[in-house]
Amino acid sequence: MTSLTDFRKVSNIENLKWELLEEESMGQPGNTWWHNLSYDDETGEGSYLYKMDPDTKSKAHLHTGPEEFFLLEGDLIDSDGYHYKKGDFVHLGSGSYHYSSTTVGCTIIVTHRGKFVFTQKGLD
Repeated sequence: MTSLTDFRKVSNIENLKWELLEEESMGQPGNTWWHNLSYDDETGEGSYLYKMDPDTKSKAHLHTGPEEFFLLEGDLIDSDGYHYKKGDFVHLGSGSYHYSSTTVGCTIIVTHRGKFVFTQKGLD
């Protein structure tokens, strides 16, 4: 018989191994990092932790499914100027496109229910 332990994966933010996102970090004063919790690259579904150093920006991207994120610390400013703060839970519907930046750095939990595609569409 299979036990619950066989299905469990536990991640603790205090001792994670963060992976550098080299493409997103290129040409910026700071770096962008992630830790995969359950994200499946093939389906575009799942969750991950995402961390940006101060004065960094994500690449512009289009969501083919909904995105939700919870800002654990820091600040995040969307491409339309909306300023998120610590404790904000955000839902962006399918078809949204944006990039985000931070002045002080941030750590967020992100969940996707559909792939995202890097683009410049609509962000000129």
